[in-house]
Amino acid sequence: MTAQRALLAVRSVRSAGVRARAVAPRVLPWTRAPVVKRDVLWQPALAALQSRALRTSPAALGVQQFKLADIGEGIAEVQLTEWFVKEGDMVKEMDNLCSVESDKASVELTSPYTGKVVKVHYGVGDTVKVGSTLVEVETAGAPAAAPSAPTPAPTPAAAPAPTPAAAPAAVSAGAGTKAPGVLATPKVRNLAKQMGIDLNTVKGSGAMGRVLEEDLKAAPAPAAKAAAPAAKAAAPVFRPPVRSREDVMVEITDNVGKGMVKSMKAALEVPFMALGEEIDMTEILALQKSLKDYALKKYGTKVTVTSFMLKAMSLALYDNPKINSKFGPADANPPNYTQYGSHNISIAVDTPHGLMVPNIKDVGNLNVLEIQQEVMRIAGDANAGKLGLKDIQGGTITLSNIGVIGTKDPRPILFDGQAVIGATGRTMTLPRYNSKMELVPRQIMNIRWVGDHRHLDGAGLARFSNSFKQYMENPGEWCLTMR
Repeated sequence: MTAQRALLAVRSVRSAGVRARAVAPRVLPWTRAPVVKRDVLWQPALAALQSRALRTSPAALGVQQFKLADIGEGIAEVQLTEWFVKEGDMVKEMDNLCSVESDKASVELTSPYTGKVVKVHYGVGDTVKVGSTLVEVETAGAPAAAPSAPTPAPTPAAAPAPTPAAAPAAVSAGAGTKAPGVLATPKVRNLAKQMGIDLNTVKGSGAMGRVLEEDLKAAPAPAAKAAAPAAKAAAPVFRPPVRSREDVMVEITDNVGKGMVKSMKAALEVPFMALGEEIDMTEILALQKSLKDYALKKYGTKVTVTSFMLKAMSLALYDNPKINSKFGPADANPPNYTQYGSHNISIAVDTPHGLMVPNIKDVGNLNVLEIQQEVMRIAGDANAGKLGLKDIQGGTITLSNIGVIGTKDPRPILFDGQAVIGATGRTMTLPRYNSKMELVPRQIMNIRWVGDHRHLDGAGLARFSNSFKQYMENPGEWCLTMR
């Protein structure tokens, strides 16, 4: 008996499918275009039967979840571009709910329910995956146009009414009614944005009030919005002053400039060698910091790192006396050089008048405080243009602390016939291994020595560099050698 009823039900569905071929195609709730299933003739009637069964069953009453259906083409997620409703709005079947966009298409989704929007789950710009709930709609007690549930009959005469014709009728009935929000295709929306037209101000002539391209062309020009950019353009705009780009020849007429040209030209005629070294300044910086306030309070002067470096150079010169020398005249026969007993260390001073290189006399017999006082004196005289000949003449070796201005690895040029010149870079905090092979932060400074290769060899310059490094990194050892 059960098998006979099932066979009669299938015959009823097939009979309804044959009649459905003569009616208009079905409109799916998530599209605006009719879709015809040509492969199976009885599917439209079966879908209509399922639709009526869902909308008249008790499960369809109450709050309904409208989920994002699979729109095909392998699309797993879309971006929500616009909402046509908000929470609390009343909607009817086929009213526009929202617009979504994928990398392949833009689709406006319509409501399959009649009722009140109670919750919106996503905002504009959010990414929504297929199967996610977009909105919840609270339906009324029962749909107004819902017919009574059909009862399967053994003959085609008892088949349900051709429901598929109801969907096109609903579209036709609402053709003259404006849907919530603004209906427009993505092409029309982009065109409106380019034309500066607010779609809310345009009356659409298409179905359900859809805005067409012809509506945009017929819309008045947005005069009010055109004034806003004009007002912004009137605001003052900062423009940097125009810099001079004229070619200017500058003659070097001052004595300092002429002296530099002469000495640097002579320096380049000397064959030289250069050695670089890395100095760990951590200990001596800590010592200088601990003595700075004490020296200022008791002796009236701050102690700088430059004074410690000059004293370390002098101590290294005692270990390597040949470094403190000058080569003799180029035409001397036999060639010769002079090794000096006093450590007259020249220092480079940046002044408004140019580079000055005065020297501090007999650093070997001065303590750090006395060296600091001399540094302050000659630097002040150099900036004031009051250096005397005794401050300029007689230098035996030079130190340029260019790192205080800013450079990492300077390369100096020999000066005034001296055998050696040194230049320091800026001090940087860098990771280094300690005796336990642990990485610790240390204060590191690069120094480069350039020597006259006519009478100095690399080994002698390297030994001097090692001595200087030892004194700088272990300032406590000075107590054993200083008188």
